[in-house]
Amino acid sequence: MNLESELRHASLTQFLEYIDRRKMFWIIKRLSGNDTGLTGGHQSGIYYPRSFFERAFPHILNETADNAKETITSCYFPHADETIHDIVVTWYNNRLRGGTRNEFRITNWNGKRSPTNDEENTGAVFVFALIQTAKGYEAIGWIARTLEEEQLIEYWLGEEVEPGQFYMPDNRHAPDHTPDIPSEWLVSFPSGREIFDWIVHQYPRATWQSSLDKLLLKRREKEFTLYRTLEESIVLPRIQEGFQSVDDFVKYALSIANRRKSRTGKSLELNLEAVFRDEKLYFETQAETEHGKKPDFLFPSQKAYRDSTFPSDHLQLVAAKTTTKDRWRQVIDEAERIRTKHLFTLQQGISSRQLQQMEASGIQIVAPEPYLSAYPEEWREKILTLEQLTNAIRQKQASIRDIERWTA
Repeated sequence: MNLESELRHASLTQFLEYIDRRKMFWIIKRLSGNDTGLTGGHQSGIYYPRSFFERAFPHILNETADNAKETITSCYFPHADETIHDIVVTWYNNRLRGGTRNEFRITNWNGKRSPTNDEENTGAVFVFALIQTAKGYEAIGWIARTLEEEQLIEYWLGEEVEPGQFYMPDNRHAPDHTPDIPSEWLVSFPSGREIFDWIVHQYPRATWQSSLDKLLLKRREKEFTLYRTLEESIVLPRIQEGFQSVDDFVKYALSIANRRKSRTGKSLELNLEAVFRDEKLYFETQAETEHGKKPDFLFPSQKAYRDSTFPSDHLQLVAAKTTTKDRWRQVIDEAERIRTKHLFTLQQGISSRQLQQMEASGIQIVAPEPYLSAYPEEWREKILTLEQLTNAIRQKQASIRDIERWTA
């Protein structure tokens, strides 16, 4: 088998079909700033979870070997027509012998020649697929270059690829210990709003001792786990029952995929809305500005925005996008009266070039505080955290006299 010759000049559709046809083992993630070397160093290589290595390279889980290794003889990137040789898989396990490390890494990606080391690919969807041959492990990779390619990969996967998440075949989640889940949820799938409201009840702002940034990330983590737990409880038994026709199967599969996309699309907005309400800020969701534009969050209200006597510098806008790659441009003209628009994202890193473009276009990035280390060092002080954003909005609104008359 020669992956390079078989896939040279292949389209993304052909690439994905090849993975299925050859029954390759694959994993999908969005590249972080630490993966691409955006943060100033690339010694550690691309990060994947232990579960990936347990399934792809089980023999390196050898506790008697110091930093057990395996070699991937080649990885071909059809979209770049580039082959990387002798990629190294390592279990850094010196913690077993009194050291500090216990982590898995894939390194030796051939420096800047590798598409994975291109800073502009930060935030892009990366498909990495393996197969074991007589020559050893061989791999192929594809990094989505456009929104259309991302959507094609997500359609193939059956769900959107969220920052910080990993997707593998048959990647089942162990049922979470959730004794307070309403019993009817195990029979009929709850709405995204119902799931999120349950999460907020479990993690209320009043008892949370850490930052708003960590609260949002905790709620999203638990929401994602709960959703997958419910899928295992409700969807899996239905699949095991079987289907009477291909059409029935396709219809059911599409309903699952559509529900996943709906959850992903609304989750971040629901999380931010809960935070803004907890902080007692004045805002409206989906308020209309000019030309039918509807920003995710408008502060303090549509009424204030449409009143020319209300000072423009007291109006604020927050857009919510899990990733920014090319999507940030959608925010530029959402509100003509607001000069600087805030864009909250979960993307773990943005290239300096894109950040410069955003700044020049009046876009202020807001990201969870734990993710700032994935951004270029020279930009970290310019990026707001969620905590800083809410404080700034609160101070602005505190200076508005009789703000209630604008929000009634």
